[in-house]
Amino acid sequence: MINLLNMTAGAQRMAETDPHGWTLALIAVSTVFIALVILYFIYGTIGKVANSRVPGMKQIKRSRKKGSSPDAETAAAIAMALEAENGGEVNAAIAMALHLYFNDTVHDIEPGIITIAPRQTAWNDKTLTFRKTPRK
Repeated sequence: MINLLNMTAGAQRMAETDPHGWTLALIAVSTVFIALVILYFIYGTIGKVANSRVPGMKQIKRSRKKGSSPDAETAAAIAMALEAENGGEVNAAIAMALHLYFNDTVHDIEPGIITIAPRQTAWNDKTLTFRKTPRK
């Protein structure tokens, strides 16, 4: 069965009390699981603390709710900054992007089918990849 002569005292005691190793396996798995749970809570807390220190993060979180738009003060500040910086086309593009972003219509439903057909070009032409041998 198990050679108890070449083991230390602790290993001999463990081999006698638990010959199949179920206790050791249970202790090892539970230790790893508990460590992962502790790390999950630590990283979650660090993330919340880091986000709470970013200025304006609460306003961003409130404005990202589905179907919501920025409050009047934020919208006025954005409009004034756009008017001072850019022309009308850029304002329209940014306004449309903000509208799509705040109303959750940025992404459409993709069918998952790739429709790219291969084309024959000089880069993948097999006749052009052969080495030409010089005439003697």
